[in-house]
Amino acid sequence: MRRGFSLAELAVALAILGIITALVLPRWSELLDWVAVDRTAVEVATALAVTRNAAVLGSTRARLLIADDSLRIDRRESGAWQPYTRWAGPAERGVTLDVSNADIVFLPTGLAWGLSNTRVTLRRGVRSAVVTVSRVGRVKRW
Repeated sequence: MRRGFSLAELAVALAILGIITALVLPRWSELLDWVAVDRTAVEVATALAVTRNAAVLGSTRARLLIADDSLRIDRRESGAWQPYTRWAGPAERGVTLDVSNADIVFLPTGLAWGLSNTRVTLRRGVRSAVVTVSRVGRVKRW
């Protein structure tokens, strides 16, 4: 009857664990980059949808201000922009932001105000995601 493990068995188990760790670790940072970019893209798309709904349901204009540190939604009430809600921005997850129009306004009809589509590009490491909103208010994630 034998109790425990021999030193050779423990050394083999540690060697196998070391090899697996060496293979997985480089891919781990890529996975973390993908998760951060994906989560941020979901938050931007959600903020756009909430802004559009706030405009339609409130029968007023609503705007989304996209910045590195925050995603802020305001509604137009009594001739001035009033705070509606706010999320943390992409910088919280280490994601860089490139946006063609940081101030997106939706009309009470749900249409976006402005001359062209807005493109939000999110990057971290080698991962990137693009969220666009068209003038008709359609949000698409690439």
